[in-house]
Parts: sequence; C-alpha cells; structure tokens
Amino acid sequence: MGLKLREAIQGAPRISQVIHGSIVMVKRFCGGANCRCQKGHKHCSMYISQRYKGKTRMIYIPKRSESRVRCYVSNYQKFKMVMDQVTEINIQQLTKG
Repeated sequence: MGLKLREAIQGAPRISQVIHGSIVMVKRFCGGANCRCQKGHKHCSMYISQRYKGKTRMIYIPKRSESRVRCYVSNYQKFKMVMDQVTEINIQQLTKG
C-alpha cells in the first residue's frame, strides 16, 4: 500500500459511525389547546431523510440522539471524500503505463 493511500485511509471516519442521509428539522403544531405552539412557538423535531429501496423515508431522531446523529451524518460526508481520494489514487496506480 502506497503512502498516499495510507494517508487517505487514515483520514476516514469509522464505518460504524456513519449515517447516509440528510438532517431535516421539522417544525409543527401539536394541536394541544393550551400548548405554547398555538402562540407561534412550534415544536421542532429532527429527522433523517434518506433514499431506501427507491423511496424517500423520514426517520425520527429523539432529542437525546441529535448530537450523535449530526456527527454521524458529517462522518458520512468525510467518508465520501476519502472514498473519492482512494478511488483517484487506485485509478492512478492501476493505469500507470
């Protein structure tokens, strides 16, 4: 394994800490007659939007997991960049004449 490849791989996040999807923040009313959302302070919830089996699905994320989910989605973006780097390195190595 070459030095460039090793350096690219070292920058990769752990595959076990990756989520493929986009974070979506949804604001809505709950419908409770005495709730503060009736005065314009909507409830805010986090969801992950992702393509799954050809369809878009929305997955609710509990408040206690929001920071970890943000990190995992960010890790996915980093993972994609590392994959692109590794692909370029491998193409260069395999096509050397």
